[in-house]
Amino acid sequence: MPEEDRSPFLRNQWYTAATSAELGEKPLARTICNEPLVLFRGEDGTAAALTDRCPHRKAPLSSGEVVGNDIQCGYHGIRFAADGACTHVPGNAQIGRNFRARSFAAREMHGLVFVWLGEAALADPALIPDFSENAKPGWTGVQGTLYVKGSYQLLIDNILDLTHVVFVHKTTLAGGGVAETPLEVEIDGDVVRAQRLMRNVDTAPIYRAARGLEGKIDRWQFLEFRPPIYARITLGAREAGSEVPFGTPTHVVLNSFTPETERTTHYFWSTVRPWGLDDEKVSKIYKDMTDLAFAEDARIVEGQQALIDSDPTDTPLVSLAFDRAGLAARRIIKRKLEEEAAAAQTRSAPTAVPARVQSGA
Repeated sequence: MPEEDRSPFLRNQWYTAATSAELGEKPLARTICNEPLVLFRGEDGTAAALTDRCPHRKAPLSSGEVVGNDIQCGYHGIRFAADGACTHVPGNAQIGRNFRARSFAAREMHGLVFVWLGEAALADPALIPDFSENAKPGWTGVQGTLYVKGSYQLLIDNILDLTHVVFVHKTTLAGGGVAETPLEVEIDGDVVRAQRLMRNVDTAPIYRAARGLEGKIDRWQFLEFRPPIYARITLGAREAGSEVPFGTPTHVVLNSFTPETERTTHYFWSTVRPWGLDDEKVSKIYKDMTDLAFAEDARIVEGQQALIDSDPTDTPLVSLAFDRAGLAARRIIKRKLEEEAAAAQTRSAPTAVPARVQSGA
């Protein structure tokens, strides 16, 4: 299939569309994968997602209001249920049987609202990433959102290459051993896993501030990517040579890089930990340092995007050893895009009609 005929985004996937806290009394407009959506919560507490176009005159439904479990268009007061069915027209004006708003499967889990953009019959909630540490007992954390003027794939590259923390995050995440320690990468089907284990290295500012670790530490980074946009980063540190097992989380960073367009991204993150559950001072340290670090990442990615777009020669990106995990993620996304396009083409192909068999004379 020609490249220009393919969607730039996977459709039969769940995308993080909002945090639970963002869905209040008013509808929320959010564009995902070039699709303008309206998200709202009915009075029964259920999250819903419709196209942000009233089928009457294409007014934005997000400019309206929630009435009961329906959304009411702010232009003419027409109401639609969570499944897109029209439930009310002022003056009881007659409508056609196909007059409805396009609906999208939506699920609220782990403090996030997920939306399925593709075929509704394929929207299996079991495919939603396990970010349960956002809400389950024994964990606490902080979260945030960023609007980044850059491709979601550049942000995935960034999170899967933590070599950059030494140079970009000098006052927060930097520390010894990162750039010098090779990244071990494993690809398991559609999942990319990578790790970096560092022994007897200088501490990082975040471990000094949050855990009081001074001097030499052992440190670990465990990375996991799942398509299309999800990254789980398990980070930890111990006093050098202590008995804390490698892989024990000091904190876990849960990331969703939801494309708005080919060049803009809604970044949802949370930093969660299984200790100091009631320590507001530690939570503030994590919130302040993560906000600062991810704002630094956003500036880097936005600078990349601007220069990529302005490159008159369209020079391809170069990959080095520490880019292996990000490169694997890009290959998985590319393969799945090709598979989804081929499947769509097969479904839309006309069915062959068998030739009529003529009876003998």
